[in-house]
Amino acid sequence: MKAIIQTGYNQANLQDIPTSLFSPISVKIKTKLVPLLRYDLLKLSGEVPTQIPSILGYGALGTVIDVGTLRSTNLINQRVICLNPWGTFQEEIISNIPPLVIPIIEKISDEEAVGLIGGADLALTLFKIVKNINKPIIIYGADSVTGLVLMQLLTQHTNSMFVPKVRSRSQNYLDQKIEEYHIRAVSNLSQQDHLVIDLVGNAIQNELTKHLQNREEIISVAQKDIPGIKFISRPSFPKDYQFLMNEIANKRLFISINHTFHYTQFQEALTYQKTNPSRGRNLISFEN
Repeated sequence: MKAIIQTGYNQANLQDIPTSLFSPISVKIKTKLVPLLRYDLLKLSGEVPTQIPSILGYGALGTVIDVGTLRSTNLINQRVICLNPWGTFQEEIISNIPPLVIPIIEKISDEEAVGLIGGADLALTLFKIVKNINKPIIIYGADSVTGLVLMQLLTQHTNSMFVPKVRSRSQNYLDQKIEEYHIRAVSNLSQQDHLVIDLVGNAIQNELTKHLQNREEIISVAQKDIPGIKFISRPSFPKDYQFLMNEIANKRLFISINHTFHYTQFQEALTYQKTNPSRGRNLISFEN
C-alpha cells in the first residue's frame, strides 16, 4: 500500500507500507481525497513536533470497504469523512475510533466534504466563540478557507459587522469571493474597540502589536504563547461537520477548492502550497 511518509524535517517520500491491523471495531476506508493543510506544512518544517517517520495528513474522504464485527455493516459503500491522528496520506485507512468516521450526505460533493477539514471546521469553532460578542470584528487572513467560511457563517447567522483584511495581492480574489458568496462585509469600522481574529500569524505581527497597544481583544488560531493573544485550538465533532454539510446542501455555505494533485505529485503540491497565496483548499487524490 502506498503512503506519503515524513522521514525528516522538510523530507517526505512515497513509500510502500503494510496495512494496519484490522480489529472488531475497525473500519477500512479506501482513500479518495485528502486536504493539504497548513498543519501538514508545519509538521514538515518542524514547527509542530511530530514522530519521525510518520504518515502525513489528519483528514481524508473515502469509501468504506470493510467493517469489523462490532461495527455497523450499513457503513459499507458509504462515503465518509475520516479524521485519523495517525495519518491519512495513504491508499487505505484503518479507523478504530467510531466518532471519527462521519457519513457524507448525498447533496455534498467529495471536494466540498473533504474541504471542510482543517478550515471550515475551524471557522465554525471561531463562529461559536464570536457570534454573541457585541463588537465589530476585524479578520486578518480573510482570503483563507477558514476566513471565507467564517464570514459566510457570520453573514447568514448574525448581524455582526466585520472587516476582512488581506495582503494587496489577494484583494481581487477576496472581492470576487465576497460577491460570489454574498458575504456582508464592510470596508472600514469607525468604532475603536474591536474584536480581532488572527488567521495568519507572524506576518501580521506589526498590526497585532497596534491592536494590543489599543487593548483590543485578539483571538488567534496561528500563534500561541503570545501575551495578550488568546490562542484557540479545539476539536470538532460529528455534529459540527453535519451542520456544515447541511449549510452547503441548503446553499448557505460554499467551499473554495483550488487545485487537486495526484499523490504521485506530492512534492509539486507542497511547492505550490508554499509559494502561492490561498485561493481555496488544495487536495491530493489517491485514486488511480
